[in-house]
Amino acid sequence: MTTFYLLPPRACLEEAVSGLFGKLLPGLPLPADIWETLVSHLVSVARWPEVVFVPRDELPESELPVALAEAFGAEAGDRVVEVSLARTAREWMIPAGMSGVARAR
Repeated sequence: MTTFYLLPPRACLEEAVSGLFGKLLPGLPLPADIWETLVSHLVSVARWPEVVFVPRDELPESELPVALAEAFGAEAGDRVVEVSLARTAREWMIPAGMSGVARAR
């Protein structure tokens, strides 16, 4: 089973990460691709085998389960964690019947 973290749009993520590091390391210039660098490093260090990070602006315009299946290979039973900078995360599962829509991972 894969867990998909449905994240805010990339621009919001980069702003939030820049804000955090700006408070932790004031005055230190950050790379423009700080979000990509951070996620890449976390994934390589943590070795999360079945975790996919999906910025919301990378999803096609369709219902979330269908969009995740079409664009990222989500299948029935996969876990989705919708992350927001303004509210508590919401968790749900890809419903049964989505496997036929999903492309191979």
